This record gives sequence, structure tokens and C-alpha cells, in this order.
Amino acid sequence: MTIEDPATHPYFPQSVVLSGGTFVANDWDVVTLIAVFAAGWAAIMSVTLLIVKQVNPSLKKADRALVLWFVLCGAIHLFFEGYFMYNHHQMASMTDFFGQLWKEYALSDSRYMASDPFVLCMESWTAIFWGPLSFLTALLITTNSPYRHPVQALVSTGQFYGDILYYTTSLFDDIYKQQRHYRPEPYYFWFYFVFMNGAWIVIPLCCVFSSMKATAKSFAISQKVEQEKKKL
Repeated sequence: MTIEDPATHPYFPQSVVLSGGTFVANDWDVVTLIAVFAAGWAAIMSVTLLIVKQVNPSLKKADRALVLWFVLCGAIHLFFEGYFMYNHHQMASMTDFFGQLWKEYALSDSRYMASDPFVLCMESWTAIFWGPLSFLTALLITTNSPYRHPVQALVSTGQFYGDILYYTTSLFDDIYKQQRHYRPEPYYFWFYFVFMNGAWIVIPLCCVFSSMKATAKSFAISQKVEQEKKKL
């Protein structure tokens, strides 16, 4: 572990002022960080799947997959993004596991190392609201609750909207201000920034459309019942 001069930090633009003013380099290599993070995901998913099978054995496979998705979202939003919210003012010097993960990810978006107002507000909102509500959505799906689709649509819309703003604010700085927040190596932009965040565009959109269809079907059935009653 080494403490480096702020001018020699690896983030772009190189003029960015890091939160806390002191950069401490990671002592975990990238492969180990990703492997441990993936193992944590796998453990959470395995335990969740076992619980779901016990609570509701007849739950459809597609709904089981959504339960896993929302539990994963809840864990990332509440704990990982909540960690950033709590430690944003000293992220550049954090040396624990989450701190090193954030410093690695920030190579694709240095705003996380600089307490950027938009990123901080977005991540705080996500941790406080979408985190717990993601867990609630997973519970509602598991129990076949009638409140499942309203909450699922709410959370998914928030995730999609937040991700769109996240992408566009960074790209606006890149295109119009010529201020890039990612390193020049393509890996950081295309894999970390685009690919890893892309799931919160695609899956929430699918969830919103699914909830729209379910809601429309429910209203259609309700209207048909009311019409039948009037005929009596």
C-alpha cells in the first residue's frame, strides 16, 4: 500500500481534485477484487434461491429470476452504494474491500473520487430508497402479492431514469466540455462504464413493460366484471 501525490493519481481528467486530498493505491489486484465480488454475488443468489424455493415452490422460473435480480439490486444499492454515500468525502484513501472496489470502478468515472454533486445525490437516493424497495419487491414477487407490480414498476422506473441520467451527464461532459471522467483505455469505458451499468437499463425496462401488461390485464378483467354486473 502506498500513498501517492495527488498529481500522480490514475484518474481522468488528471486535474480532478480527489475527495480527502490523499490517494492511497489499492493493494488488491483487479482479478482478486472482481473474483471476490462475484463470489459474494453467487453466495447471495444461492441463499436467496433456496429461501424462495422453500417459501413458494410453485413460483415461475421467470419470477424466481426477478427475485434474484431485485435481491442483488437491494444488496448493491443499500450496502455498496450506501458505502459510497457514507464515505464519499474520503473515497480516495479508503483501503477496505468496498473502498478498493470503488477506486477500481472510478477509473471509468472519476466523479466517484471527487464527491461530484450529481453522483452523490443519485447514489444517496438509490441507497436510501431503491435499496430497501428492491428487497420489498423481491418479497412481493415471492408471495404473489397484488402490490407486486405497482412497486416493481416504481423501482424499475427509478432505476432506469437514474441510469439514463448517469450516462447522459457523463457523456455531456465528454462531448460538450471535452472533459472525460474515464481513462483512455477502452476497457474502462466499454466494460466498466457501459456494460456493467447497462443491466440497469435493459432489465428495468423489461420489468416496467411486464408490470404495464399485468396492470392493463387486471383493469381489463375488472372492467369486464363491472360490465357483466350492469347487465344483471
